[in-house]
Amino acid sequence: MITPPTPDNENERQRALDATGLLNSGPVERFDRLTRLARQYFSVPIALVSLIDHERQWFKSRQGLDAEETPRNLSFCGHAILSSSPLIVENALEDPRFATNPLVTEAPKIRFYAGAPLHTVDGYRIGTLCLIDVQPRTFSAEQIGMLVDLAATAEELIQVDEISQQSYLSLESELRASRERLTKLVAQLPGTVYQFRRFPDGHMTFPFSSPQIQQLYGITPAQAAEDATPAFERIHPDDLDAISATIEHSSSTLEDWTATFRVARQENDYRWITGQAKPERLIDGSTLWHGYLQDIHEQELARLAMTHSEARLRGLFEFSPIGIALNDFDTGQFIDLNDALILPTGYTRDEFVSLSYWDVTPKEYQPEEEKALLSLKTTGRYGPFEKEYIRKDGSRYPVRLQGMLSQEQDGRQVIWSLIEDITERRKLDKMKDQFIATVSHELRTPLTSIKGSLGLLNGGAAGQLPSKAQALVKTAERNAQRLFVLINDLLDMEKLVAGKMPMKMSVQLVAPLLDEIIESMSGYSEQHQVTIQMPDDWPSALINVDAPRLAQALSNLLSNAIKFSPQGEAVEVDVKPYANTIEISVCDHGPGVDPIFRTHLFQRFSQADGSDTRKLPGTGLGLAISQEICQQMGGEVGYREAIGGGANFFIVLPRVLS
Repeated sequence: MITPPTPDNENERQRALDATGLLNSGPVERFDRLTRLARQYFSVPIALVSLIDHERQWFKSRQGLDAEETPRNLSFCGHAILSSSPLIVENALEDPRFATNPLVTEAPKIRFYAGAPLHTVDGYRIGTLCLIDVQPRTFSAEQIGMLVDLAATAEELIQVDEISQQSYLSLESELRASRERLTKLVAQLPGTVYQFRRFPDGHMTFPFSSPQIQQLYGITPAQAAEDATPAFERIHPDDLDAISATIEHSSSTLEDWTATFRVARQENDYRWITGQAKPERLIDGSTLWHGYLQDIHEQELARLAMTHSEARLRGLFEFSPIGIALNDFDTGQFIDLNDALILPTGYTRDEFVSLSYWDVTPKEYQPEEEKALLSLKTTGRYGPFEKEYIRKDGSRYPVRLQGMLSQEQDGRQVIWSLIEDITERRKLDKMKDQFIATVSHELRTPLTSIKGSLGLLNGGAAGQLPSKAQALVKTAERNAQRLFVLINDLLDMEKLVAGKMPMKMSVQLVAPLLDEIIESMSGYSEQHQVTIQMPDDWPSALINVDAPRLAQALSNLLSNAIKFSPQGEAVEVDVKPYANTIEISVCDHGPGVDPIFRTHLFQRFSQADGSDTRKLPGTGLGLAISQEICQQMGGEVGYREAIGGGANFFIVLPRVLS
């Protein structure tokens, strides 16, 4: 017996055989049909599809033989695969290669063998279609041709399997690579990509989940693919029923699933999660969701805080005693308003919301409205200013407005306004002004007489008075003078507020006005042992003012500066011209103004020391009068701390450009 030689390309041939996948499967009917046909056509007892493996000859299909395989070193096919031509052995006992072969000398006592090699797509010979008989016989050329044709048919079946196997392996490899790429890709997402499956029996799994599921639920993707129950155990007990209900609803309706819920990272440490998924019904009746889960803990806390804040603000909005309105900037349409605004109008809420602020504003206030809109465009704010609103019945009532410009999320510009009904305040102001005017006028005449009489007594008109009486008369005259100044201030304030003090405006150089005003204050400054410093030359600037009223306003500032300056100090007066304005500043080096009191500086009757025992005299009206005068001349009075300490009051007036 001669053992079949090993082909030169054995390693490649074996790899080609393994790649076909034929060794990993049992009998296949399409090969059995060929061996049955070959056995019957050639009238042989045995027909085989034989594959030559490492150490064995394995039969993919066999007819007439019980053995599934034989050793490769005993096989006839091991010789047949050495050539692409059929191997015909007419009498094995006469062939030295097989004469002593156990398969010849013993069962199945092979005498005749005819085998045609089977090739892979790449031409490797991996086995044969062979015929075996226990009697010697001859084979004609026609029979050999038929055997080759049948072998070619078997070869085609093998190559189809090979191609299918290669395609499957290639596809599996691509799928594996694609899955790896997908896993790497989704691992970079801020949330968890997943598939969730609920079976008809209630069992739940995550067939696919990105690595983030471990951080979210504390289970690996492999564990999640087995059982989803541990994930549900992490959901907050208060949210679990709602989540189950949404899953049930989505499963029954196949509507998209969305939910926001809490998941425990550690014991009692819950974080807010949001999820969405699209369901599909599978053939077995289970539901498969494809979805995404994301940690939104910080955003949700911010949203909840905003919701609480909005609720608090809404409460303040609704219960505020002052009217609050939200209007569209372009149309003036009311968008939202509170009860305090609606109450005095006679309108219902629905009626008021259908209006714009133009509908409730008398036409004569249109210039003020346009000025407010211009201020909103340029500064983002307007007011405060006063006007009237029209009630539903046509009557009017006074309001005080101020507001700011804001922008909605959709880009629309809106106006937030505070609208205060000042009807009662107007009544009180009118009563107060009438009272002050009446008292002032009623006091002025007798006080003038008293002041004159005291002056005559002090001047000796009734003869020489005793020294004690003389002192009392001087004290009385001094106090009468202070009362006279108070009454004059009250009358001036009343006239200014009521608009009964006309301003006689004229364009003048600022320098002569300042020289005259400072000269008039020289006696007062000497009395307090305080000097007034001014620059060597005033700027050559023109202003349009009422000279006596400007003198009154500036004198109030100077008298305050002198009054609060320490003896021996100086009050500095300066003028700074700007492009469209000039600034007249009065600076002292006294104690300055208490920061707490600064917001009340220009209010009537306001004094930093309001006690009955204050050391320095004053009515508390000087700054208010100065402010009112300057505003009526188109200017303003302001305050800032002086450099080095003290107070610096200043008047800003429009500049006339020649």
